[in-house]
Amino acid sequence: MTVTEQPRIINGMEHQVLTVNGMDRCQINTRLHFLNVEIDKLRAKQSALIEARNQMDRHIESREMGDLFDEMFGG
Repeated sequence: MTVTEQPRIINGMEHQVLTVNGMDRCQINTRLHFLNVEIDKLRAKQSALIEARNQMDRHIESREMGDLFDEMFGG
């Protein structure tokens, strides 16, 4: 990572601002916000997929219990 000062226009005036790899603090914060939004979307998708898998597991378990009941009581 390279820390340098670069010119930025703030309120119509040029200022020297610290940057890391060409990004100033505002740009870094904007990217972090974007990444947090994307992570939230991925977590929501992950939760939906986990719930789908859990429903599938419950369905399989209930079928197996039904088969066991039939075996035990001659269903």
